[in-house]
Amino acid sequence: MFTQDEVRQIVEDFNPWQTPGPDGITSEILILVFKSIPKTVTSIYNECLKRSASPKYWKIANIIPIAKPGKEDSLDPSKYRPISLLNIGGKVL
Repeated sequence: MFTQDEVRQIVEDFNPWQTPGPDGITSEILILVFKSIPKTVTSIYNECLKRSASPKYWKIANIIPIAKPGKEDSLDPSKYRPISLLNIGGKVL
């Protein structure tokens, strides 16, 4: 089981300026939620651990193609690499 301190430490270690996933929730928002209701947030993660499952929406990602260095003007798909923007809830778990 996770302790409140473990969850807090993980949440606070995320970069608050990272682009959020499809749900739009940033690590800064999650930190504020955790500070308001730490027992509830910790319970959610412990329930995921207990059930060996997580909410399906935590597994959804936005895929953004990023041009490889020096290939910015190319239209060839092989000159890009995908970046997955995941929901912060899933990253914490």
